[in-house]
Amino acid sequence: MEETTLIQQLKQGHHSALERIIDIYAAYVSTVVRNVIGTYMKVEDIEEVVSDAFVLLWHNAAKIHENGTLKSYLAAIARNQALKKLRSYYPQICSLDDDILILDDSSDPIEQSELKNMLEWALSSMKEVDREIFIRHYFFMETTIVIAGRLEMNESTVRTRLLRGRDYLRQVLTEGGYLLENKNFRNV
Repeated sequence: MEETTLIQQLKQGHHSALERIIDIYAAYVSTVVRNVIGTYMKVEDIEEVVSDAFVLLWHNAAKIHENGTLKSYLAAIARNQALKKLRSYYPQICSLDDDILILDDSSDPIEQSELKNMLEWALSSMKEVDREIFIRHYFFMETTIVIAGRLEMNESTVRTRLLRGRDYLRQVLTEGGYLLENKNFRNV
């Protein structure tokens, strides 16, 4: 309930809502950023990205869906800002895995919306544990060893499930015509 109120207040421009959100989520956002940046940058860079994430939240408050979760929205902002910062300093390290599919930023918004819907459907049709592993790794940028520890699994099992998840998504996208017809996709 508090989250919905905070979102409404943030949309109305209440600085106190932003301060409360920072109090609640600063550690979480820092963890997401650290998971992306790792040891490639200094603590000051991580702090800068965390600050940038909250500034972006403030400037884009109107875009937040009140029925969405603030935690997920902040994680996406933090992850994207961290990747942007990392790319600016180390462009060669930004591919996550050798066979992950990526979408070119120049694609048509309608195509991106269709793709997003297809990916959401594909993720929702995965087994719950596979979906959780996939989201933890690719969305929250957790390492396979961290995921294995949290889910009490062997790290090789986590890597195998990620491989199968990528294969499944590739199959779904191919069947949907995205890999065969859409020039914006490529294998890294």
